[in-house]
Amino acid sequence: MSLEKDKPAEESAEPQLNTQSKLFASIAVLCIIGLILFIIFGLKGEPPKPPTVTHNYFTFTQIENLWQTEVEVNNQLFAATFRYHPQQTENVTVIGNQTKLRQPIYITFDPESNPDQFKYLALASTELSLHLIRGLNLTIEAACTKNTTDACINRTIIDCPSNASVIKFIAEEPTQVTLEDHCITLSGKELELLKSVDRLLFRFYRIT
Repeated sequence: MSLEKDKPAEESAEPQLNTQSKLFASIAVLCIIGLILFIIFGLKGEPPKPPTVTHNYFTFTQIENLWQTEVEVNNQLFAATFRYHPQQTENVTVIGNQTKLRQPIYITFDPESNPDQFKYLALASTELSLHLIRGLNLTIEAACTKNTTDACINRTIIDCPSNASVIKFIAEEPTQVTLEDHCITLSGKELELLKSVDRLLFRFYRIT
């Protein structure tokens, strides 16, 4: 008699255990789904904003390793890109007073410069030329200070001082911009030469 009464009690425990297991399993599944959704959407968020620098009301935005701002030239906005922002060129000395440049502007260098500096001379010349042509709408002409290499055979030979407008590169220290009559000399060793280029361009665009 007692065995028959206990049997229904044992049978009723099994459905209760199944119900608890299903509840715990459902909670675990919901937790896993919530974790996955948090990883996908919660951590993503908004992309970080690029660094910016403001100088004389011009805002420079860092794009990869370059700095970009908008300048107004002939009543049109131009997206100007530089290797440095103005604060990074404050240590570049500017000597002399600038006179009005006449076109064409001759971009010249010494072909007998240290060969290790040629890549920096080429880079500086290219970046300056792009700004003079696209940004400032000026006419330029490639030149050399002397005719001693094949690269200068068909180029104008010109040096400072000159009655023509000349921008001369010197891949040597000190890092500075020298303004004298119609001649501008940009000097600096390796990437410091690019600082002199940007320092001059900031003056042309009236950023500094």
